[in-house]
Amino acid sequence: MADTAPLVIVGTGLAGYNLAKEFRKLDSQRPMLLVSADDGRFYSKPLLSTGFAKGKEADELAMQDASAMAAQLGAEVLTGVSVSAIDPAARTLTLGDRQQAYSDLVLALGAEVRALPWREQLGERLLSINDLADYGRFRAALTGRKKVLIIGAGLIGCEFANDLSLGGFEVTVVATDPWVMPQLLPEPVAAALQRRLEALQRLFPRQDQQELLLVEARRRRLGARVAGIGGHGASLRSEPDSMVPAAWPSLEAGTRHQASAAAISASGRAPQASGVQSSSERFRRAS
Repeated sequence: MADTAPLVIVGTGLAGYNLAKEFRKLDSQRPMLLVSADDGRFYSKPLLSTGFAKGKEADELAMQDASAMAAQLGAEVLTGVSVSAIDPAARTLTLGDRQQAYSDLVLALGAEVRALPWREQLGERLLSINDLADYGRFRAALTGRKKVLIIGAGLIGCEFANDLSLGGFEVTVVATDPWVMPQLLPEPVAAALQRRLEALQRLFPRQDQQELLLVEARRRRLGARVAGIGGHGASLRSEPDSMVPAAWPSLEAGTRHQASAAAISASGRAPQASGVQSSSERFRRAS
């Protein structure tokens, strides 16, 4: 079976597709199968945090669809399919009701969004952007709205804060971090970046301020934690007591992340391996 079974790549993000492209340079004949839980469109993920400034819809960020990628790679691309189990001894994957043999297996799963503890209470007001479909849902949620709360001040949170501001939205950023992008920038550089963001009407309210006034720019709230929701189950509560009106969607940012009119959580991501059962750790992973 190993002689005839395809190379299987699980994941059609940049890691999965770029691996397939590079492999084809070395071997143009070997059977190849790519498995995707989404629609398999090829796009550059960094462009997701530039789309509002450029006025791009989700479809405009897609470069090729799954069928075009399959033709380009001389491969089969399965879309809307999840892997539920891996059997390394038998070299098979379980794809729903289908058993798929493989000669070599690569997991290019990317990362999954870290869920905030009160995410279910906010429902569709709290969104994450981890792929092209998420971006499309977020753009739809912002229809008729102009204010966004971003939870998280890391790289992704700052990228979306910049992009949304340039796209004409009023943006607030709330984070537990002492300064922006603490994993990447020393405090003096972060302070300069924060001033530039605030000049674009970005809001970082100060921790010692009693109220979070979303309409006032040039204020800071770093080193604060979003503790929950209040006000008819619709507004975010940060510590110390301050309310974020529910009219704002929020976006979590960070890997495990999301946006107030919409809220984005940018709180971080974790390697994605949930839902896949394996009898062995002997597999290859592309991150």
